Amino acid sequence: MSWQDEFRQLFPITRDKAYANIAYTSPLAPKVAAAVADFFDGITHARSDKPQWLRDAAALRPRLARLIGGDARRVAFMKNTTEGLNTVAQGLAWQEGDNLIVDDQEHPTNALPWLNLRRRGVQVRVPPSRAGRYTVDDLWQHVDARTRLIAVSWVQYGTGLRTDIAELGRRCAERGIWLVVDGIQGAGLLRAQVDAWGVDAFACGSHKGLLGPLGVGFLHVSPRLLQALDPLYIGPSEVTTLGKAGLQWQVAVSDAGDARRLESGNLNYPGIAGLAGALDLIEWAQPERIEPWVMELSTALSDGLRALGLQVVSPADDALRSTTTAVRVADPAAALAHLAREGVVASIVEYGYLRLSVGAYNNHGDIERILRAARGFAA
Repeated sequence: MSWQDEFRQLFPITRDKAYANIAYTSPLAPKVAAAVADFFDGITHARSDKPQWLRDAAALRPRLARLIGGDARRVAFMKNTTEGLNTVAQGLAWQEGDNLIVDDQEHPTNALPWLNLRRRGVQVRVPPSRAGRYTVDDLWQHVDARTRLIAVSWVQYGTGLRTDIAELGRRCAERGIWLVVDGIQGAGLLRAQVDAWGVDAFACGSHKGLLGPLGVGFLHVSPRLLQALDPLYIGPSEVTTLGKAGLQWQVAVSDAGDARRLESGNLNYPGIAGLAGALDLIEWAQPERIEPWVMELSTALSDGLRALGLQVVSPADDALRSTTTAVRVADPAAALAHLAREGVVASIVEYGYLRLSVGAYNNHGDIERILRAARGFAA
């Protein structure tokens, strides 16, 4: 049995359906659900052990950092991608007249935190894409002396377009511009090297390619950005405490170079337990095997849909493609309902595209099933 056959068996939904919706949320493997249940079982039986929970969180940080090519000391746990992006947006010392750039293909998660800065006098520039595509050059045309930050998705949620983060990071580093990346559509599926790419902030929830539960995620920051950030919230953490020495109480930070100072209060420990269980699966499958597998499936799917005469709006170029394939159809809701009747799970995005997205639990049988079903609404 191949690694992929074994991996597929960990997800019971694959027995009945072709699940092509990881861009929305991943089905939980029972092992991941059991890790969360075991945590709550301990609480139920009064086995609360916060020191152990903190040790478990500490053990997960280097694993997440290794997965994305970062550093464990610069991983802060967040409840989702949105919280991570807001931590950056609200933590920087903006000056009136500063500007930032965000492309027009972003999910609201990576648009609203930046638009919210307009009330602080920050100009938000939104370069228009062309047929859902943009390049680094397209973004760079809007950079000037007052540009302080560029925010993009590694992989766009609507079309699956993959941004050239390495080139964008190189340019941002040369100009001293912060590069903030929404990583949720790529992490766990594609291999990242955030430090090598020059990414200042990489925000990610766990419920898509990371195969984890909802309500837990992380923010990875560069040393330079960490020094510049003031926490969005202040509360007790492993590095932030209440200093009671002297006549007045003080905020005491034991290590300003540790991203845990961006955390406050209790972490989502049950979510962390589930995410650790999900990382077990990814590490067993091995990221270097996952990426070529899911890209092979994604290519077969998009090529097959094009062969049926369907209008695939996702890029065909391997350098721009991801695990998401978006299709423009006359009646997306009817097409989605037809797929559901054929046992295919997909979704519709706000652009009106039918979106199909594959994970490492999918196989070529799933692709064939999707293509058979697609004949029902193809030209």
